[in-house]
Order: sequence, then C-alpha cells, then structure tokens
Amino acid sequence: DMFDECRLAVDSGYWPLYRYNPELVAEGKNPFILDSKRMRRDVTSFLQREGRFLNLEKINPQIAEELHQQMNLDVKQRMEQMQKRAADYKSFSSQDEASVKVLFASETGTAEGLAREFADACQFSYGADAMADINVEDINGTTTIFFVSTAGQGVMPRNGREFLQQLNAREEYFTENTSFSIMALGDSSYYFFLKAARDLEKAMLKLGAKCIYPLGEGDDSCAEGLTEGLHQWQEGIFPALGLKKPEEVPHITPVDLMFSRRVVLSEMEDIHAIAKYHESIGTKEVQVSGVEHLSEEGHNRDFIAFTLQTGSKDLKYELGDSLEIFPKNDEVDVENFLHEYSMDERTVIRLSHAFGVHGEISIGAVFTNVLDIFGKPNMSFLQKLATFEDDAEKRKVMLDPANLRQLRLDKCVTYADLLLLYKSARPPLAALLAMIPIIKGRAYSITTAPSSSPDSVELCVLINIYWCKGDGSMRYGTACNMLRKLKAGDTVFCRIKSGSMEPPKHDQPVCCVGIGSGIAPHMALIRDRVFAATNGLAVEPLSLYFGNRFSNREFLYKSELEQIATEHGDWFTLHTAFSRDVIGKKIYVQDLVAVNEDVREILLERAGLLYVCGNRNLPGPLRNSIIEIFANGRTDDKSQAEAISAMEEMFIHGRAQQEVW
Repeated sequence: DMFDECRLAVDSGYWPLYRYNPELVAEGKNPFILDSKRMRRDVTSFLQREGRFLNLEKINPQIAEELHQQMNLDVKQRMEQMQKRAADYKSFSSQDEASVKVLFASETGTAEGLAREFADACQFSYGADAMADINVEDINGTTTIFFVSTAGQGVMPRNGREFLQQLNAREEYFTENTSFSIMALGDSSYYFFLKAARDLEKAMLKLGAKCIYPLGEGDDSCAEGLTEGLHQWQEGIFPALGLKKPEEVPHITPVDLMFSRRVVLSEMEDIHAIAKYHESIGTKEVQVSGVEHLSEEGHNRDFIAFTLQTGSKDLKYELGDSLEIFPKNDEVDVENFLHEYSMDERTVIRLSHAFGVHGEISIGAVFTNVLDIFGKPNMSFLQKLATFEDDAEKRKVMLDPANLRQLRLDKCVTYADLLLLYKSARPPLAALLAMIPIIKGRAYSITTAPSSSPDSVELCVLINIYWCKGDGSMRYGTACNMLRKLKAGDTVFCRIKSGSMEPPKHDQPVCCVGIGSGIAPHMALIRDRVFAATNGLAVEPLSLYFGNRFSNREFLYKSELEQIATEHGDWFTLHTAFSRDVIGKKIYVQDLVAVNEDVREILLERAGLLYVCGNRNLPGPLRNSIIEIFANGRTDDKSQAEAISAMEEMFIHGRAQQEVW
C-alpha cells in the first residue's frame, strides 16, 4: 500500500521527482534533471485517497471543488515549468551573456508574441525586445533572430522603422561573427508581400552580416495561415543555431479569479462590469440609427448598410478610416453551451484586474461579451486542452493537426464544439478563461465622408455564411451573427481605426476597383468628391469599376451611383461587371479594366491613383489587366516590359493601394 501511495503521488504530479547537480554547470550541462517526466493521472485521484480532503468534501463540497480545480491547475503548471527547465537549460543569468538576440517589429502583436515564444524556447536567448529598443551597434558580433510583420502598403511596423533607418545609414561593416535570420509575416495577396522583412534582410547583408538560415515566410493567405511557414522555418532555424527543436509544452497563465459566495448578480451589475471591460480596450457604445438591406429580399447573399451615430460619442473619423466593431455572442447560444458543458451562466466570480474588470461578474457575461467561444479554433488551443486529457489515445488524436483540419472542413468547429467534443479534458475555470481568446474587433470600411457626414458613419457589410462539408449545415461568424440581427435603436461597442489606404486629394485623378462589399471605401471617396464639387470646388476625374454577381440583386448603391454619374458626369464614370448575369459568360471587373481607355489615361498618362478593395482573389488578375491596358494591344517583349514596369512603379511610389481580405 505504501508503494502504491508513493507511486500515485508521483504519477499525479503531487510529488514530482527531480535531481539537481551543480557540478554539471561547469561542464555546460543542465544541472536540473526531471525523473518524473510527465503526469499520468489527475491530482484529484490522489487527493480523494486522503482523509483530510474527503472530510472537506463532506463539509463544504463547493469550496472543495474550487480548491481541487485550483490545485489541478497549480500542479500542471508546476510540471510544465519543470519540463521546460529540464529541456530548455540556459547557462547564463543576464541578457549580456546571451549569444542570441531576438528582436521584433510588430504592428498588431502577432510578431511580438511569436518572438517571445521563440526566445523562451531558445536556450541561447535571454528574451525578446522591440527593434525600437535596441541600437544597431548592439547586434554587432552577435546572432540576431528577427520577427518582422508588414504594415500598411508594405512598410516596416512603427517599432522597427528607426532601427531599419539606422541600418541603412550605417557605413561601417559588422564584424565577421555577426549573423542573423528573419521570420517574416505577411499576406501574399498584397503586392509588397514581406517587403519590410526583405528590406531588413537586404540591409543586413549589405553590412556583411551572414544569414544562417533563409528567410521564413508566414503567409496569412495560406489555408493554415501563418502557421505553415512558421513551422517550416522553425524546423531549420534551431539546427542552424546548433540546437534541437524543443518539444512544444503549452503554457497557460490562469485568470486570477475566485468564486463568489453570491448566488446571482443583477443585470445592471453585469452591465457595469462589461462597461469596465470595454473601457479598458478603448471602445464606446454607439447607437444604430439605420439598417438597410442593399440586396434583393430573399437573396442568399445579404449586403446590409448600417448607420451609426458616432458624433454623440465624440468618435471623430477621417476619410478612409474604418470602424472596428466588437461583437458579442448570442446569449441563448452561450447559455445552451454552458448548460451542455455543465456550467451555470449565473455563477458569480470575482476577477482581479482580468479583462479590465476588478470585481464581480457572472460567467454568462464573460462568455457572452469577452470570450470568442464560437470563433475558429487553432492548434494551440487543442495543445493546451490536451494537457487536461488523461487518456493517451484521446490526447494523441487531439494533438494531430490533421484531426483539426478535418473537423474544420466537415463541421466548421468552434472552441465550444471542441470543448464539448473532448469533454473529458476538463480545464479549471481559471485556465479555461485564459485558453479561449478574447473577441477581436472586426474592422469595416466606412462608406461615408466626414466632410458630408461628420456625426454618423455608414458601413457596408456582407453577412458571410460558412458551409460545413460534412453535413451541409450553415454557420455564421461571430460578428455577422450579431450584425444580421441588429435593428435601429440597438447599440454596438466600437472604435475608429485608421485606414490602411491613404485617401487622395481632390486634384488627383483616381481609379477605384471594388467587388462586393469592397465598394465601401470607394463610396467614401466618391461622396467626398460629390460634396466638394457641390460646394464649388474643382475635382479631378474618378472612375469606379464595381463588380458583383447579379445586377438585379446585388447592384449596391445603384440609385445613388447612377444619379452621381448623371449629375457629375464631367468627372465621374461608372463601370459595372456582374459575373452571373449571362449564363456561361462570366465578366469580372478586371475584364473591364483591361479594355477601357480611362484606366490608361488616369493611371499611366496622368499618373493618377489606384485603389483596390475586395477579396484576395482580385489583386493578381487585376494587375495582369492593368499591364494589358498599359501595353495597349502591343505584345512585343519591349512593350510588355514597359507595361509591367509602369504597373510596378505605381506600387513602388505609393500610387496603387489595396485593402483585401
């Protein structure tokens, strides 16, 4: 019995076995050796054999359950830390002693997060820093690993620009032992794919630094997103550093919470708590004053124009900006999930500065307003969830990326679906709230112009539908599921986001190309010019190329655009292409661009501006059409080369901008 008791204590992680030999430090080896390398049982299985814990369950079962959950989490985290310490030995105590520097240039935080994860896993690195916090001379004589995203139309993120400028201004070569590698993040549908990272690579090579491993390409357009390129790069960068690629041990930092003794909160108390959350992320609650369906009633693609009264909340915007809406989950869907997951939405917890809340809030309010429980899950979530699964076979399935890919394809699974599918992997609430990502804002281009509509904004949104191939069922995304139900008088939380495209001046000729809801930013430019022209200002020509599927069902803003074409025909030209109007003959906007003279006149002869907005399938064919119209029917090599060069010049000099998804 004593032997079994000891073995159970070790297997459950309650009593980990490890050794520490300081003499190994002198040999450059890890002095920490973990003998009990993983947990084979839940720690609760050990606690239930102890009389003191059994008595607590009888006296106060709720507190006992809370303490069991917390201890499970604590023991698992301790094991993770020990596993990491045993695997990732770092034989230095300060940043100066580290032989590898990890730097990042990040616009949204993705590159920063990846850099910090890499620095934690790399035994030769002390940590990760923003490029803005480092002088160029600091990397001289070292190995530096860069994580670089792309901002706007191919520029370096703000926290990397000064560093790149210093590199380009430097004349002295780096010392012979200076080396580097770059993990680049971007979207291949943009013309300047990974340009910021390539500019950095070029500058480093010019100064004599050695590239120890080719530039990694994380492409957001890939089916697996950035993950595919990242994993390929990781397979090579660790050996290039003389290291074995570490095993991925997911880390969970639990949300600081306690269960309240209160049975239920009032609705106003939850509203107040959620207001604190939105205050922490800088959003404001704005009223919807208008909802207009732009497509034909009953059509299977629903384009909706939403008008929001932003002026009352002092949400000032500029031409070309977007409105970032923070959706919430459907309350009924949340309640159904929580009940199926054996949780009560009325349960009250006390948060300690988590999600901007310091105080009491119901679980239902957190899952409805904060957590993206019905979002598309990633592999990292399943890796974390698998740490709570005791069954080895189930855990193996959960950790197989092919399994998640198939579930996405067949069932369009969400985080909620995975939690219910693998219900035996039961994280404590504090861990669960940390594992599910928070709801991110969805940015929608504003169709109005501040010159003519300073106190309200209009959005043009296509309600996206996802079809599950396995059973043919239909699903909405989190944002669209909320937006499709909005009516005048409802409110949404939102904030203004700077647009990625620099708007034109009135004295610049413009060619706009948009498909579907991609007409949104173009409407803002058109409405701004209409206001200017109506008030006696001179404006240069603007040609709009708009495409969709059916003219009678999806000709968005038809009346307004046709009226503008009639009243302002001296500067506005409208071209439309509807791909499904004629059976067997699909015509797209790029087909019109390839044959209309105003494109060549505006973009080539008058050095005007090009604005493109639509899905990722548009930019490539459109660039080919621009080359075709620039060549003006000439097919000889010289003419083609000149046309390609002229098209590229537009992007290089910022005369061509795009916004795609």
